[in-house]
Amino acid sequence: MNDHRHFGSSPDPGNKYAKLASWLQEVLQSPPPLKEQSAPAAEQENQLELLLDSHYHLHFYQQLPDFVMALLTNDPTATTRYAPLLYHLAGCSECHHGYLDLYDAMSAAIHAQEPRPLLGQGTRSLAATPQRMLGHLCQALISQAEAVQLQARRDHSDDDAAARSLLQLALTISARITQSGIRRPALRDLVRVATLREGTETTKGDSSALYTYTPALSGAGGARGRKTVRRADMPTRPVEQEPPIIHLQARALEGTISQQGETLELHLQDLGPELRGRYVTISVPLGALIEPVRWIGGNPRAIRSAVPVDANGQLTTPLGETALRLSDPEERNLLEAMFMLLEVRPAS
Repeated sequence: MNDHRHFGSSPDPGNKYAKLASWLQEVLQSPPPLKEQSAPAAEQENQLELLLDSHYHLHFYQQLPDFVMALLTNDPTATTRYAPLLYHLAGCSECHHGYLDLYDAMSAAIHAQEPRPLLGQGTRSLAATPQRMLGHLCQALISQAEAVQLQARRDHSDDDAAARSLLQLALTISARITQSGIRRPALRDLVRVATLREGTETTKGDSSALYTYTPALSGAGGARGRKTVRRADMPTRPVEQEPPIIHLQARALEGTISQQGETLELHLQDLGPELRGRYVTISVPLGALIEPVRWIGGNPRAIRSAVPVDANGQLTTPLGETALRLSDPEERNLLEAMFMLLEVRPAS
């Protein structure tokens, strides 16, 4: 096994590994720990089936960091100590993908290609951590939050606090990612996982009256605007910087979020005729994850516009107040991540 990341192939199609497979099956079928002996016999028989058939397997996923570390440090007992995990990775694509992500991130951290400063000189700060590693960490935290919620659903328990803490940490770390090409995939599943317990909601009324906005993430490689070409004989002028705003888009429509003092203001344009002259309700599903924002009305999922949409389809309305500043790059990234989804619908 020269490449520890591939478990699905075998160079020998014969019976060379028959004994190993048989032994792995016996390990998987071994009796549960003493604390689980009281479980009904039928439940014990179905445990293996549940683990292999579910889409997410918290029991195995939580072993991945230790298993990867054992491989990277050439621990000779790794394959025997983690035999059930190896057997599971061979047949579970979800956990296998999670393993590959963790292996790449931890391998880059342990076997760095460039010299790193000594401990105490910044190696423990997020600023000294490679951007891609921060992206992998955000994905791992969001995946862990999903696993916690799915496990709580199976156990009929409430673990919202733990999942919320993991998502908040992912948001905080993502704010340090300056490259939009890394920050976007790092937060790809954030909204889905944050709203997992809510289930699927059906929009009441006319679905064509619902607008869904997402941010055009800022950062290196993702800056908005056009590049101006200046002739050599033109006098040099100071570059006019665009005021700090968050750009939103909903298919062909655009919007922005600006800041006046501590007030965040939403600016929308070209809204459809069905909304003109009407008040709207604005929903920010991730708004409850960032506590420093004081939302209008107190509920980020039901912000009523201060004014109706005008005859031209334009709307300017406050959303809430916060001490976070759009002029600060890191705080802007944090606010931008919070607006990963913004929905507009007619007020009831």
